[in-house]
Amino acid sequence: MHTYSVELTIAGDDLDEAEVSTKLGLQPSVFLKKGEPLGPKRRRERSVWSFDVRPSPDNPEWQSLEDGLRTLVEKLFPLKNDLRELRQRCSTEAYCGHFGTGFGGGPSISAETLRLLADLGLALTIKTYWGDNQPDEDPETDESDHHEFLS
Repeated sequence: MHTYSVELTIAGDDLDEAEVSTKLGLQPSVFLKKGEPLGPKRRRERSVWSFDVRPSPDNPEWQSLEDGLRTLVEKLFPLKNDLRELRQRCSTEAYCGHFGTGFGGGPSISAETLRLLADLGLALTIKTYWGDNQPDEDPETDESDHHEFLS
């Protein structure tokens, strides 16, 4: 079985939560502040503002990555110019968690959805997290640090 989480992630050194929220008219699902501890010897090097889209308010996981990404694109397309302004000083991406059990399978993304993401200037990152019957997880990573590319 495969499920997916889908979110817009914005990261920057001097990122201000209120400024991004006001500019986009969206409230973040998560805001991680620069300097917060990542572990006993590491600190977050950049702030991260994240907005997730869900199939329903009480269900954060999509059965189809395509459906999740299309919902994100539909929400963000009217904000295209605001995202362009933010990209001048921040990194932006469509971040997707891929949660799987068993072997095989995975997402398919249409060329049209990839084009729409590109039109928004969003990189696409897909991180896979395996459940039962899968190789052991790396003990150096965990869900709370899924934005490690930004640290």
